[in-house]
Amino acid sequence: MTARRSATETEIPLYLIPTVIARQIKLHGGVVHRISVKRTCRHHYNITVHTKALNREFKIRNERARLSADNPVEDLNSNEDSGGAT
Repeated sequence: MTARRSATETEIPLYLIPTVIARQIKLHGGVVHRISVKRTCRHHYNITVHTKALNREFKIRNERARLSADNPVEDLNSNEDSGGAT
C-alpha cells in the first residue's frame, strides 16, 4: 500500500485558496487523492491536501520531464557541445 501524505494550511483567505492548493500540490508532488476545504470564520478556510506517492516507474518519467523542463538551456548547450565544434 502506498503512503499518503497530507499538508494543512490554516486561516487562508478565500481569494488565496487556488494559489495555496497549487503550491501544496507542487511542493508534495505525487497524485492528488483528496482536497479538503473547511470554513473556519468569516472568509477564512483551512485547506488540507492529501496526496499518494507515484509508482516507481511513473516517478522516474516525471522526474526526467521535470528536470528537462527546469533546465532547457542546459539541454541545448549539451547538444551544441557534443557536436564536435572546434
